[in-house]
Amino acid sequence: MKRLSAAGWALPLYSVLLYAFLYLPIAVIVLFAFDAKAIPGLPLTAFTTDWFGASLADGRLVGSLLTSIRLALLAAVLSTALAMPAAMVLAWRPVRMKSLVLCLVLGPVVLPQLVLGLGLTVLFRAAPDLVGQPAIVLAHTTMTSSYATLMLYSRFLGFRRSYIEAAMNLGANEFVAFREVVLPLIAPALVAVLLLAFTDAFGEFVVAWFLAGFTETLPIAIWTSLRQVISPKIYALSALVIVATLAISVSAQIWILGQSRRESEH
Repeated sequence: MKRLSAAGWALPLYSVLLYAFLYLPIAVIVLFAFDAKAIPGLPLTAFTTDWFGASLADGRLVGSLLTSIRLALLAAVLSTALAMPAAMVLAWRPVRMKSLVLCLVLGPVVLPQLVLGLGLTVLFRAAPDLVGQPAIVLAHTTMTSSYATLMLYSRFLGFRRSYIEAAMNLGANEFVAFREVVLPLIAPALVAVLLLAFTDAFGEFVVAWFLAGFTETLPIAIWTSLRQVISPKIYALSALVIVATLAISVSAQIWILGQSRRESEH
């Protein structure tokens, strides 16, 4: 009984410590966003919300934020669109040496970003006009499409193809069956992949720094500020990004759970 009671409180305590370790840096950023001092630090003597207005009034910061959002959204949409047919082929068609193909698909993910960034820099020397935003989008698409393919591949492996056969027996062609049967059923997986790809592309710095040229994304703007004293505006804008990201993630998770519940009921 003593062992059971010890295990009963040890596991929750471990979980609390783990989550505290994971979220402590985020909590520090949010806390410093309210620090009234020009150079944030502990202890906090006074609180203010002025830095939020100042960050949104900073054209450079807002411009880099909008650039990151736009490029990450393009990369997420492209990687999801590329990953879906590739995952369908890998899951539903006989592919020779499938294990090797899957390892090659995973390559850009396991490859160090420093090496990948250097390789892409050399590659884009052949097309210098693409350096900047097009190069960043292509690089992020390459990186995110790898795990997008693997995530959708696992979803298609568990897909009941009898639904498609039933739809085609009722007169639907392949396109109609895909639109009316496949897409609604894999929509939760598509949303999850899209959000994950967007988040990864939005916060990626190393490869973007190699290919940015004169383009400044939010991670590059933050890194530039690190060479000096970090402005409280950086903390304020980061806090806004954290809140927006958590709100989108929670909303998407609620929607995905609702869709999964409806699917299980049917």
